[in-house]
Amino acid sequence: MKPVQTSRSTPIFILCGFTERDTPTVLQVLEVPSLRSMSTESVTTRAVEPHWHTIREASLLCGLPESTLRYYESIGILGPIARDPSSGHRSYSDADMNTLDIVSCLSATGMPLEDMKAYLRNTKLGQQGAQQQMELLDEQALRLSSKLERLKIQQAYVNLKLMYWSLVSQGKQEEAQALVADNRTIIDEVKQTNEE
Repeated sequence: MKPVQTSRSTPIFILCGFTERDTPTVLQVLEVPSLRSMSTESVTTRAVEPHWHTIREASLLCGLPESTLRYYESIGILGPIARDPSSGHRSYSDADMNTLDIVSCLSATGMPLEDMKAYLRNTKLGQQGAQQQMELLDEQALRLSSKLERLKIQQAYVNLKLMYWSLVSQGKQEEAQALVADNRTIIDEVKQTNEE
């Protein structure tokens, strides 16, 4: 991947995830002024006004239902959300939205709520929290691998039943029964996925 170079800017890549072929996926490319192209006279500081979002906007942007946002705040995954002084409604800041992006992704992986809380606490610890983050993510990767194996077994069962009913629809009852008998292990394995 080759960024477009300009004489006044340096590209910064923000990566998020990988494609099916383990190729990094560029989520966003930012152009940042190069220090060489800036003089000290051109550098000014100005306060950036925060942008506030209603709960509906926050929900739409992060992909979590409004009820989930309220629940996550009530159990401490999200810190206390500011309230609009005139209406009393929740107002989500840009910092809250950044946290919601992380929470939304963790939730999408099925991470347990307590692990999400720990993950968010660890983000504030920098390098010291990195080992704990890796342990949490490793545990989640193991849970996902186990879930993937169960899904593969369930898919094999569905495929077996598709073949079975295809044979039945063609009037091949004996072949259908033989198919089931030959693949009894799939049936036994799918039953075990109910127990897990």
